Amino acid sequence: MNWFTSLLRRPPIGWWDFLDILVVSILIYEVLKLIRGTRAVQMALGGGLLVALFYGSRWGHLETANWLIRNLVGYIVFAVIVLFQSDIRRALAHFGRAPFFRYFAKTESAEDTIEELVVAASMLAA
Repeated sequence: MNWFTSLLRRPPIGWWDFLDILVVSILIYEVLKLIRGTRAVQMALGGGLLVALFYGSRWGHLETANWLIRNLVGYIVFAVIVLFQSDIRRALAHFGRAPFFRYFAKTESAEDTIEELVVAASMLAA
């Protein structure tokens, strides 16, 4: 029973802890929204299985399996980048369209856009 009371003794949760939990939960939610309906779901499940195998091999003292998994991780990172380059590009474009980044974008007036179109049309006509 003594271990149970020591388990329940925790430092108090402050505002920064609450903010930290909120930011991490929003990030996880956005990542899950991005990968929904794509091939990344299967890759995430495969990655989860690989992590489970890694910790299972450490727990079971399977040195060869643990060595193999540790050495494959570097190659898997490059394979994921190559296989999902279009999805990564789409995700980065999605983040760029977020409302937070619109404050940094240069807003062009309609007159500037019309001026550019007129210049482009006159160059094409020539």
